[in-house]
Amino acid sequence: MQSTAHRHLERARLEIRQALSGWDAADLPRVENSCQLLSAAAGDLRLFESAVRAGDVPATAELCSTLLAVKKEVIEATRVVDACAAFHRGLAARTGGAPPVYNAEGCIADEPGLESEVHA
Repeated sequence: MQSTAHRHLERARLEIRQALSGWDAADLPRVENSCQLLSAAAGDLRLFESAVRAGDVPATAELCSTLLAVKKEVIEATRVVDACAAFHRGLAARTGGAPPVYNAEGCIADEPGLESEVHA
């Protein structure tokens, strides 16, 4: 049982690495793929934690530190992915699904009075 539980932890770590290596904030399908990988990583972490709670895996100090570090990685990466996905949804709503066209000032063209999208 211990080897099965550890496979969940290792798979979670792999899914996090894949999510971050495939990350491209400007590419919505890649953002969505990263989101799916991070969701899978969270599921694998839950399974591993269940095995630790059930006593199938000894809860050493090193293991607890590792588990907390992996959870932190998932949380931080998920915040970035969620924020980017929300940006893409908002941009699609704002432009009616058409790709935005920016003018020289960094504003979306044909939208007078809006603040610049480019921040120095």
